Amino acid sequence: MSQMTLHLLNAQGTLAAHAEWLTDCLTQTYQQAQNVMPLPCLDVVVKAGGYTLPEKGHAGYCPESGVVYITVDPANPAFAQNQSHSLERMFAHELHHAARWTGPGYGVTLGEAVVSEGLAGHFSLELFAGEPGPWESLAPEIVSPHLQPLAERWQQTDYDHPAWFFGTSHLPRWLGYSAGFNAVANYLAAKPELKASMLAHLEDKVVRDFI
Repeated sequence: MSQMTLHLLNAQGTLAAHAEWLTDCLTQTYQQAQNVMPLPCLDVVVKAGGYTLPEKGHAGYCPESGVVYITVDPANPAFAQNQSHSLERMFAHELHHAARWTGPGYGVTLGEAVVSEGLAGHFSLELFAGEPGPWESLAPEIVSPHLQPLAERWQQTDYDHPAWFFGTSHLPRWLGYSAGFNAVANYLAAKPELKASMLAHLEDKVVRDFI
């Protein structure tokens, strides 16, 4: 069985007050995810820092096979509040990316990225139920005007990732996340026997018609 190796970057004591909770929380989430989906052995690197989602006080990143990076901001009240298991949900999201790295990977095209994020969002919901994150819940009138451009640029490798997912240009913030979440929701609605935990290796082209 695969396992997680946790690295808390705490030489300066920045995580001391939260180390036990972080260890328990991340370990339990890994085990919970592993119960429903094959996971690779992972190094999980946790550090304190300010480069996080302001609404949550943390951020995750899985840029390659076998490693997840997590940044937490102890100065952000939202971090300690951990509303609706916020940290666990974020880690579950990254764990689906980690599982996807054992197959097709995160992807290099716009469509691949959109599907990877949509699947990860649904996996988080599969584990913890509740409501989608705000980045997955943009109103239809915000998302709809961009669906045709998304379809046309689906296979582009030179797309602007920060613009599509973080709103750094003319596009709405979180557009790619919501479009991907909605597309995967439509796909799962058409195939109710499937779950995100079963689809870590799903090809993006299968979801394209559901955007």
